[in-house]
Amino acid sequence: MKIKFIFLILLLYSCSNNNFQGYVYDYDTEKPLKNVYININDNVTHTDSLGYFNMRVKSNSAFTILLKRDHYAAKKVLRKPDSCGIFSKKNLDKNRIYLYNKESDFFNKR
Repeated sequence: MKIKFIFLILLLYSCSNNNFQGYVYDYDTEKPLKNVYININDNVTHTDSLGYFNMRVKSNSAFTILLKRDHYAAKKVLRKPDSCGIFSKKNLDKNRIYLYNKESDFFNKR
């Protein structure tokens, strides 16, 4: 019984918060973008030189990511937890977000 109780506490603790991480790239060049402003539920960070960001988010709740950088179109992305209510590592491995340069041919055609 004691083992089941400890397991339950660890399970609940692990589901209370999650890290949400990803990379931001230029759509045309596919190069990472540094110093991208990222706002998730009024928590702010910036990407590093590899385009990487990492923020702690509340588990079991959807959130909107706002991304901004000079000379790029701002972007909003809605992110929902997976069916288990968490942002699983499998889902985060390919979490790539692309921004469109305002001088891009693609941006001008929209």
